[in-house]
Amino acid sequence: MITKCISIYLFIGVMLFSFIFVNSFVRSKSSYARALGALSLTLQVYLLGYLMEINSGSVSEMYFWNQVQYFGLPFFSPLWLIIAMLYTGRGKYLKGFGSVIVFAIPVMTFVFRLTNNWHHLYYSNFQIQHVMGIDIMLLTKGPWYYVQTLYIMFALLLCTWFYFQHYRKSVGDEKTLFRLLLLISIIPYLSLVLIVLNIGGVGIDYTALILPPCVLLFNLALTRYNFLDIKVLARERVFEESVEGLILVNRMYCVVDFNAASVAFFSWFNAQIEEEQLEILIKNHPDLLKSIKDAVAQVFCFIVAGEERYVSVQVREVNNKKVLVGHLIKFEDVTEREKLKQRLIKTANTDELTGLNNRRKFGECGKEAFLRARRYHENLSVLMMDIDYFKKVNDSFGHQGGDVVLRGFADLLAVVFRKTDIVGRVGGEEFAVIMLNTDVRSACEKAEIFRKTVAEKKLTFVEKPIMITVSIGVAELTEEMSDFEVLMNRADDALYAAKRSGRNRVVGASLG
Repeated sequence: MITKCISIYLFIGVMLFSFIFVNSFVRSKSSYARALGALSLTLQVYLLGYLMEINSGSVSEMYFWNQVQYFGLPFFSPLWLIIAMLYTGRGKYLKGFGSVIVFAIPVMTFVFRLTNNWHHLYYSNFQIQHVMGIDIMLLTKGPWYYVQTLYIMFALLLCTWFYFQHYRKSVGDEKTLFRLLLLISIIPYLSLVLIVLNIGGVGIDYTALILPPCVLLFNLALTRYNFLDIKVLARERVFEESVEGLILVNRMYCVVDFNAASVAFFSWFNAQIEEEQLEILIKNHPDLLKSIKDAVAQVFCFIVAGEERYVSVQVREVNNKKVLVGHLIKFEDVTEREKLKQRLIKTANTDELTGLNNRRKFGECGKEAFLRARRYHENLSVLMMDIDYFKKVNDSFGHQGGDVVLRGFADLLAVVFRKTDIVGRVGGEEFAVIMLNTDVRSACEKAEIFRKTVAEKKLTFVEKPIMITVSIGVAELTEEMSDFEVLMNRADDALYAAKRSGRNRVVGASLG
């Protein structure tokens, strides 16, 4: 009767682990789910072997099925530990030799058990005992058995510690989740104690009896609170087929899953996407991380292969029955859109012929410079320029000749004035320059250099030379000026004074 009850229980456990394996490993791509699927597979083999062992009719069959159990038994503890590490954001420690260290002792246990007849390191002896009408194989433990037991204890202790750390920092549903995970991680200790002490002296494998409900609770906990359900919800939004980069994170912003398109975007960030905490993956881009955590849609610029690339970042909550279980992060390449926007802005702000700021943009920049200079008590000067007798140029060479002069004049402005100076075309043949941190005397000196440069420059149109001169008026910001227009008018008055006095000269408003 006891054998039948245990057999039914183990058979149900095998079926349970088969379902979890298919649901977690085959139907999912995340490392969490795959690790849970692998854990279910190892326990499925272990329970099946134990089920066959207690129903065997001979000693040789019992011994054979006991060996079969070790194709799964040694590996449940490292997989249990791996799930805990991945779920608590410690997946980085599994890279390289980390995974080798985790599986070193289980692999040695597997080898020692299969070769036990040669060295008896794992089991020193075995015998058959008839208990309550059934035959039970009693195995005398060897030295390596205790090494494996200590390893299992250590792995379980680490799992408990990881969950406890997160339990202390969590709140609300998160705290409930880690409380449940803590309980589940503690239950297996009981089976180890019962096995080592051999309670009742009947040689029952208590681990096989205790693990099925533990893994069932574990699966239900993770399904209820996090990754299995939210993966289904996200994939229903065309997760894999999207040309946009999609990354699924849990509530602790640890990457749960991502599509192929997101890999390319992470290469823009000089990072490699993997199932790890976002704080670690994009630690070199704090602005990007803040935008994601604040769920603020934003566009970021990155230099990729020497070219500016723009990515739009949006974050969407993933809820399960009105409970927040994670976030879906969307990366979209908006390079063409942003460059088109920049071109439109440049067109709206730039004089088409000369490439300088147009009158509207020059006025906006001037007002900003005026306010900044007033606020920080800085010098500010404005130069108003007019090409002398420009109508004669048009009359002699036509409008095409005039355009050559205007473009040539703009080129000279770029050569003589600083990059920090604000230059614009404010009329047909009128130009203006805002010189930051410059008083009127220094501005007049620079204006005189420019005047001479223009007078000495020979422009050419259809192999005919064109010589021009320029009149310049200069004004400096003073305390009584109420706005930028007043400063512009003062420079304009100085320009007309330069024209009246004979042209091809510089006149400063406060210099007379």
